[in-house]
Amino acid sequence: MLNRDTLMIAYKLMVTAKAMCDTYEANKQVCKYVHATSRGHEAIQIATGLQLQPCDWLSPYYRDDSMMIASGFSPYEMMLQLLAKKEDPFSAGRYYYCHPSSRAEGKPGIIHQSAATGMQAIPTTGLAQGIQYIEQHNLSLLRKCAKGENPVVICSMGDGAVTEGEVSEALQFAVLKQLPIVYLVQDNQWSISASAEETRAQNAYEYAAGFKGLHRMQCDGSDFIRSYETMSLAIAYARNERKPVLVHAKVPLLGHHTSGVRKEFYRSREDLLKHGLYDPLPKLRLLLAGVGFNEHEINETENTAQRAINEAFEKAKEAAE
Repeated sequence: MLNRDTLMIAYKLMVTAKAMCDTYEANKQVCKYVHATSRGHEAIQIATGLQLQPCDWLSPYYRDDSMMIASGFSPYEMMLQLLAKKEDPFSAGRYYYCHPSSRAEGKPGIIHQSAATGMQAIPTTGLAQGIQYIEQHNLSLLRKCAKGENPVVICSMGDGAVTEGEVSEALQFAVLKQLPIVYLVQDNQWSISASAEETRAQNAYEYAAGFKGLHRMQCDGSDFIRSYETMSLAIAYARNERKPVLVHAKVPLLGHHTSGVRKEFYRSREDLLKHGLYDPLPKLRLLLAGVGFNEHEINETENTAQRAINEAFEKAKEAAE
């Protein structure tokens, strides 16, 4: 249920994600391995992560750190992977930031996946097929949710990945077998240093119309309420109807493509200013004020998040290599 408390939880997560991004940027010499952050994508990612249950499965992509912390993973755990530390719970420091794999109790399951763009689509669709097979044969392997609901699978990706053949293959199979999977496509109008106009003939929502049997939805992914409502409908559709759905969420890109492909290398001032108008953080901050949170409460939330991130980052830096 989306209520006043949920809005504050979302804001805490959003300012935490921004603090993570700012801290990594301020410590470039320490954060030396290639990484990307969710800056600009926070609303749709947090709206998704908050609605996942431990019975569900998630394949995030390299920009999904907001989704990860909304799903229950701590910033400290993320930082251990960022800095290639021994106690990194996902890969013991052997894989890129935000390329997790996990069977942790109380959190969605995450299968290991390739770092190549779009490559998660096929194995994640296969995971949904596996769940369908277990259901159809009434096997005891099926992991139900707390209230007996069936699990769903989330496959997250950027819009540029939709041009990859692997994604087409996955969508074909999902509609052929009618699998319980949600494809979340986060469209920030950029694919590395190439614009949408240079790389594709249509967006993911338009492209998905060619796959008969694939339910389609789209939303403003910078608006937390619209994002939460859309993902609620999409997850419910996959969970109850046991059929595939694609969500196309339009978002701004406020950070760098990655730490190695920086926004000032290829984006104009006009483009950066245009994307800045859709920053999800001030939108949600304004909404909090509208539902009765005062300036002191909101400021303290931001300050608390920054302090927690500073402490987590210092602790992560000192962790064993």
